[in-house]
Amino acid sequence: MTEIEDIPLSVADPEAAARFYARLLRRTPLEAGPDRAVFILSTRRTLSLWRSAQPASRPGDALELRMKAPSVVDELHMDWWDRGARIVLPPMDTRQGRAFVASDPDGNRIRVFAAG
Repeated sequence: MTEIEDIPLSVADPEAAARFYARLLRRTPLEAGPDRAVFILSTRRTLSLWRSAQPASRPGDALELRMKAPSVVDELHMDWWDRGARIVLPPMDTRQGRAFVASDPDGNRIRVFAAG
């Protein structure tokens, strides 16, 4: 049996959040409606945006995206900045590699990193 890892994020407006993530991820959502939007991130990973009266209410709400090379982290940072993402932490070297953190309009964190 194939197991799918779904990353659920709480958002105020799934349709608006789907437009935001479509710009960042350069992907069309598999589904986008008033209560939920779904993106396929990889063959076994999905991102679900669920309507909530209190978006980002759980302190752990976050999406992590692993890149293949540290240079891609810097390129993606500039691309996302240009696309309107709020950058919470700029690109930096950590013990695990290169990373930056962005935020969606609902306050959910998006950590982009590459081991290095």
